[in-house]
Amino acid sequence: MTKLFSVLCGLVAALAWAVVIAIPVWFLITTMGAKVDLWAPLDAFRHVRTYAQYAIFGALGVGAVSLVVLIVSRFAAGVGGAGAFLGAILAVVIGGGGLMAAKSAQDAAASVPPIHDISTDLTDPPQFSRAMIERREQIEGVNSVDLLDKQVPDSDWTGQWGGRAVTDVQAEAYPDIETLYLPADPAQAYEASLAAARDMGWRITTASRDSLMFEGTVESFWFSFKDDFVVRITEAENGGSAIDVRSVSRVGLSDLGANAERVRAFLEAVRDAAGTA
Repeated sequence: MTKLFSVLCGLVAALAWAVVIAIPVWFLITTMGAKVDLWAPLDAFRHVRTYAQYAIFGALGVGAVSLVVLIVSRFAAGVGGAGAFLGAILAVVIGGGGLMAAKSAQDAAASVPPIHDISTDLTDPPQFSRAMIERREQIEGVNSVDLLDKQVPDSDWTGQWGGRAVTDVQAEAYPDIETLYLPADPAQAYEASLAAARDMGWRITTASRDSLMFEGTVESFWFSFKDDFVVRITEAENGGSAIDVRSVSRVGLSDLGANAERVRAFLEAVRDAAGTA
């Protein structure tokens, strides 16, 4: 009987450790592969979205069964070492952590509108350079940059936002995102804005002091999603300067609120850089 329990403990321990190693490796390879162009970010995201449920519940199942077998074996035959218990516990932790992460992502998606183009100016949004547009056009399935013509698809999952103009949806969902006015002249506002963007780690690809605009790209850590931004500074009607920023995801319908958060953070950073916080 002791031999049987020893064999069972060895099997469940091996299975638990296989799960502990395989699932994180699978996740890291899938999410990081886009950084070295092994596959497209959206393909990686869809892959994880499709198979994560199997990984999560598989880890929970293997971990739970392993723990039961190990506990019974320990009491019945005095077998089952610490390494086996550690593997089972880690499998449960990985499954539980994955479940929490999935729930968090689901809640985040439900709490924001399914849009991916955010601008402080919704009537005359900042425009990207021809060079940026050409870079975007090389990407299969890239999102349009024609903000004023965009509508949220009318489908079951877009809910109350479906069929509405993206500009109207943004105005309702993010009323705080608007043009930033500074008392500084446009040249000073340009330098403050450029410094803020660089301090935030944004990659600048075009910058023109003559045109008072700059643009570039921000890449997410997970999945390597790329969002393009453009910043425009103009002279305000009553003096000083007006700063407008726009951030647009290259692919995907919903950005899970990432572009809105980026724009908010940038505007706050500019206020700090200009000393008007």
